[in-house]
Amino acid sequence: MPDDSIHLRQPAFDRPASRASSGSLSLTEVPVPEELLLVAQSYWPEPAGSAPMMTDLATAFAAAGAETTVLTARPNYPGNKVYDGYADGSQDSKTVDGVLIERLHTIPPAGGGMKARLIHEGVLHAGFAAARARGRIGRHAAVLSLCPSILSVAVANRFKAPGGRHVAIVHDIQSGLAGALGMGGKAAVKAIRAMECRALNRADAIVVLSEPMRGVLEELGVTKPIHVIPPHVDADAVYPLPRPDQPPTALYSGAFARKQGLEQVLDMAGHLAELMPQARIKLRGQGGLEEELKSRARAMGLVNVIFQPLAPKDQLNEAMAEGDVHLVPQRPEGAAFAMPGKAVTILAAGRPFVSTCLPGSALATLEAQVGAFLCTPPEEPRAMAEAVAALLSDPARATAMGRRGRAWVEANATRAVALDRYARLLLGEAA
Repeated sequence: MPDDSIHLRQPAFDRPASRASSGSLSLTEVPVPEELLLVAQSYWPEPAGSAPMMTDLATAFAAAGAETTVLTARPNYPGNKVYDGYADGSQDSKTVDGVLIERLHTIPPAGGGMKARLIHEGVLHAGFAAARARGRIGRHAAVLSLCPSILSVAVANRFKAPGGRHVAIVHDIQSGLAGALGMGGKAAVKAIRAMECRALNRADAIVVLSEPMRGVLEELGVTKPIHVIPPHVDADAVYPLPRPDQPPTALYSGAFARKQGLEQVLDMAGHLAELMPQARIKLRGQGGLEEELKSRARAMGLVNVIFQPLAPKDQLNEAMAEGDVHLVPQRPEGAAFAMPGKAVTILAAGRPFVSTCLPGSALATLEAQVGAFLCTPPEEPRAMAEAVAALLSDPARATAMGRRGRAWVEANATRAVALDRYARLLLGEAA
């Protein structure tokens, strides 16, 4: 694997307090709690969103020796129905990769609106609370919860044993995203904001993925310690591969959801066809906007755009290699409230990407540190197309950027580094 022996500063993330050399730690060398409960609405086999990262974290704790349980939903994301084989409840309690997965019924959100999401999250988390009340899941000395649903954080407090530790991981700040994306009225956003503040201040520690997210939570009134830990990736499973024999390719892989701002990619595709006619764009994913995006691409006559389903997990590394350049579009109004985990996976694969983001956002700050990708202004598809064409037409530059990205991941965002830092928080040590 490429290693330029680059030593990178990381001002946007808390610097790991290494027990020895964090980047060289193996999972079995990390002291972990004896038992751990993770409360999250998304988990394996869901292929996008927060599920891959949480799955990797849970399996890392299990591999390090923690008796690990996950409380989650029957899988449904990023589609709008429960996966085949799970709806009847026959797989509601199952051990996979050393992790006991306890699943509960939910009503997947259709259409992506606020009402549908509230029904989905309300039904699921009422089930979580009932599982605690009925003794299906007991109290634990170490509890991790994940927010893109603040209800997961609120419910997780019920599972903490006396004297235990609850660490809340905030992937998305729901009140900020809801307000920025126009989901729900002012009263709904205000209610979510109050719930976030109350639930997070009951946790023992909070983890966010970027410095801007920490600032937003502090402005929200969160007073508990907030730690910045970037998204992590299994760097042994995702690593640089040679590019396949194919035309120059830009790749988006992930959910087809509103916050991604994928309309920008379609507009960019029209400009890229002029700048580099031989290039193609793969949009690989699924979600509520899939048919809308396909219809729009047809109406625009975008013959350089190809839609494909998400690759299976065991083919992820090969699928990542198909992108000479990856695409990480974002809606600008939501960039301060979320940090795309896919960015770190792309860096692990040794590929550069082009992101749409504002100065001062999490990705803009990371780009200035690492020099492994390019940022362009949101809603400026011509600028995005020019950045993509520049990288596609200069393989040596793209390769050098990919090496810098891989070096940063190995130093800052591997499973062992993340496990070490989360374990410290759960054990009451400084992260």
